[in-house]
Amino acid sequence: MSARYHFVSMFRVVGDPERVWQVLSDVEDWGLWWGCLERSEAVSAAPEHRGSPAVGSEYRHTLRSPLGYRLRYVIRIAGIEPQRSVDAEASGDLVGRGRAVAEVAGDEATIRFLWLVELSKPWMRWLSPIVRPAFTWAHRRLMADFGAGFTAASGARLVSTEHVALRPGDASFWVMPE
Repeated sequence: MSARYHFVSMFRVVGDPERVWQVLSDVEDWGLWWGCLERSEAVSAAPEHRGSPAVGSEYRHTLRSPLGYRLRYVIRIAGIEPQRSVDAEASGDLVGRGRAVAEVAGDEATIRFLWLVELSKPWMRWLSPIVRPAFTWAHRRLMADFGAGFTAASGARLVSTEHVALRPGDASFWVMPE
C-alpha cells in the first residue's frame, strides 16, 4: 500500500466574505488560531497581491498531531486567484500539493481544502499500510481544529463540516480536482 494520502475537508460558514478570505489567506498567522499548529513562520514572503499571499511565498509549519507526532513542512504558494483559491506545494515531512478554494454566495462560503501528500518520514512510510486509518483519523482531527479556529478568527459561524479521505485504488485518488 502507498504512503500517499488524498484528503478533502469542507467547511460551510456564514460570515463576512472579505474577513473569511483575509483569515484564510493569511497563512503566516494560522498559528495564532489553529491550536495544532505549534509554529508558523515566513521563510520567504513575496509582496502581497490584493490582500492575498503572493506566488513564491514560503511558510514553515510545525504541526502536532492528535496522536503525538510532529510534522515539519514548508508550504510554497504556487498559485493564487484572489478571493477564490490558493494552490500550494509542500515539502519536508509531507511532500505534495494542496489547494484551498472559497466558493462564496452572499454571506455564505464553502471552504474546501484538498491535499495530495506523501509521507517522507521513514517510520511513517513503513507503517502507513497498517496505520492508515489512524493517520486519516488524525488528519480529520487536525482539520476539525482548523475549522474551529478559522471560524473563531474570522467571526464566521460554522454551519457544517465534511472530511473525506480517498483511498489508493479509488477512481479519483491522487487527481487534484478543479
